[in-house]
This record gives sequence, structure tokens and C-alpha cells, in this order.
Amino acid sequence: MQEIAKLGYVGVQSPAYEQWRTWAPEAFGCMLGPDGDDGAVRIKIDDADYRLSIHPGDEHRLAYVGWEVLSHRDLDTLVTRLDKAGANPQVAGRELADSRGVLDLVTFQDCFGQPYEAFCYQASGYKDWDPPRPHQGFVTGDQGLGHVVFVVPDARKAVDWHIDVLGFRPSDIIKLREPLGDMWFLRANPRHHSVAFLEIPELLGLHHVYLECNSLDDVGYSYYDVLGGDQNPDMLMKLGRHIGDQTVSYYIRTPAGFFIEYGWDGLAIPETEARSPRFIDVRKGKRPEMWGHEFTMQPNETVRPYKR
Repeated sequence: MQEIAKLGYVGVQSPAYEQWRTWAPEAFGCMLGPDGDDGAVRIKIDDADYRLSIHPGDEHRLAYVGWEVLSHRDLDTLVTRLDKAGANPQVAGRELADSRGVLDLVTFQDCFGQPYEAFCYQASGYKDWDPPRPHQGFVTGDQGLGHVVFVVPDARKAVDWHIDVLGFRPSDIIKLREPLGDMWFLRANPRHHSVAFLEIPELLGLHHVYLECNSLDDVGYSYYDVLGGDQNPDMLMKLGRHIGDQTVSYYIRTPAGFFIEYGWDGLAIPETEARSPRFIDVRKGKRPEMWGHEFTMQPNETVRPYKR
């Protein structure tokens, strides 16, 4: 029932796409991958040719989220289920698949019409990992590219669709204070979550992408020495540690409008471990953080989604 193995890549459009050539390497120690056919700046954090693709565009906009399956047979099975669910799956032509750097590609939409893709066999022949500064690398492999978080008007609708159609499993549920609603965390592999949904009435869009470092020192160096820590006006949440996935991280607004969570030591849940989703009710005083993660922006800014 579960063909989706991990988050593979995220693509956005932005008029500030060229800023990523220097911003991502300086801020996070990422490499640059091969440019896209349209001049897109691509960010590389492991053997895959790229994980983030920033395309030229007139406004900040989500272009696609790519979910990896492990074989072309899994992709065929997924297409059948997507078709039954009314997700409008379309087998991509050779030109589009090549532009994504994959062998086989299918495009479809989630339950809110957001642009999704499923693929298998991503290219990894560009360059070996060689960061622009000392860096211990990122946690990817079987866990894929970190995670992606969306603001949605109905979290339960999003969760049910991702469980029923894509085969995700819930890890945690957080009941937040108004005006925020439920936040659900879903996993496709041992990573605590590959996708999560924050419920905000009448809002829809990409909120943030998570990059997980192998070393706490790389997070601390980026936060304090490169980005200026608490004094950076684009910092959304200060350095802290979550209770749910136990990640030590901070959140910062990128030149393309969405946020990056940059962190270390996220919780992995072994597939052999039977674990019912935990329910954390922040309204009754339960802390969502072990420590830190203080918001530095006004509430309306912290929940503003990235335009889909």
C-alpha cells in the first residue's frame, strides 16, 4: 500500500532565484548542483544532483514537491491508486523527466490541488559531496530530503488523503492555541516526519523545508557566526529543541519567501517499533518545545504561508 519511500526534492519559483547561488552555500554550507534548463539554481546536499530547485519567476510560488518511490513497478502501482483517488496523475514525457534529473516521473495533485510529483531513479552523477566550507554533511539516504510542512485550511482532510492515497503513517498530533488549529506529522520512513500540516482557516501553501545536519556544530556555526543569530531580521524562530521530533534547530526566511528549518538530531522511529501517534495539547499548558524556539516575528507573519 505504501509506495512513497521518502521526500526527494522541492521546486519553487522566485524573482530572487539568483541570490541562492551565494546565499545557500554561505548560510548552510550547501553545494550548487547543475543549473536547470531554465537557469534554475539547484542546491545539492548529498549524492543526488540536487534537492532544492529555485526557478526564475515573477513571484514566489511553489512549483512542485517530488516524492521518491524505489522502482518503476512501485510507480505504476501508485499511478493506479492516484487515478482512483482523482489526483489526475500524468506520466511525464522524456523532456520533463530529464529536466528533473530522473528516469521516470508522474505529476499529480494533492487534495488541495498542490503540485506533487512521484519519481524513481534520480540522477547522482554531477559531483561528489564537496561543501564550500568545512561541513559534516546532511542526513538523507533512506530518510530522503528532510521534511516539508504546509499550511492548510483543513488538517484532517490533508492527513486522511495522505494516509489513504500515499500511505503515510501519523507520528504526532499537536493541538495548538488559536488562531492555529491542529498540526499533524506524517512519516514514510524512520524519519519522524516527511510531511506535516498546520491548520490555519482559509490559508494554503508551503511553509518550510527542513535540512538536517550530521553535526550540531554546523547548526551552531550557521546560526551564530554566519546568520547573526537572534539579531537576523529574517529569523522566524530562535535556536531551540522540539518535544515532538526532538530536533535542535532554527527557522529562517529564505530569499524565495518560504522558510528553512536548519537542524540536527531529529528523532528516527524504527519501522519495527509499534508507536501510536502522540497527542500534545498545547492549549492546556503542554510545551511544544523542550527549550528555546522563541518566535521573533509577529503572529500573522509566523503563519503566513508561501503562495502555491
